[in-house]
Amino acid sequence: MALLPFLLAAWQWQRAQEKAELLRSLTSAIGVQPVSLLYREASPQPEFTRVALPDAHPAGPVLQLENSYLGEVKGRRVLQPWRLSDGAMALVDLGWLADGVTLPAIDPQALTLRGHWMPLPRHFVLPGAVAGIQGRVDSIDMTALRQRYSGPWHQGVVVLEHSQDPLRHWPVLPEFMPERHYAYAAQWLLLGLLLLLSLYSLRRRSQ
Repeated sequence: MALLPFLLAAWQWQRAQEKAELLRSLTSAIGVQPVSLLYREASPQPEFTRVALPDAHPAGPVLQLENSYLGEVKGRRVLQPWRLSDGAMALVDLGWLADGVTLPAIDPQALTLRGHWMPLPRHFVLPGAVAGIQGRVDSIDMTALRQRYSGPWHQGVVVLEHSQDPLRHWPVLPEFMPERHYAYAAQWLLLGLLLLLSLYSLRRRSQ
């Protein structure tokens, strides 16, 4: 038990290091010109790569991924399969919409087709959750998407830099900054030291 706070402190420190590396990757990606998203099975784009989708067009209806929280507000991410200029397919994150707000008609011509390459969103879902490729769903059914839309698929999602009102841009920054993990690490370390001092004091008294 005395070692547990120190193990948790080390874990939080490691998490802070991971988040710091993510932030460095994102910062370097923001400052470069976007590259065209082309299908390269042997060398997928690194996470956070800034990409452009020239001559891309929607290939099907949108899906709304439920239980997507922006801060403490519950909503859904609006995603859509798009056909790219080389014939490959990719999911495009059009933005986030709060629950209770009606999904507007999406005008593809009004979208700025630039964004960041990110992993597919994954949810913890319970038995009976709805997996699908359109409408309001609890998780994305990638197998059904590949069956519906032919061609090679990018294993990720393009999070657009700008979203059409009333949608909001889905943030690519991690929810917890490194400083927060460092603070948790310091708290656990302090707790561990206090626990050791308490055990030492009890041992002295019992002698």
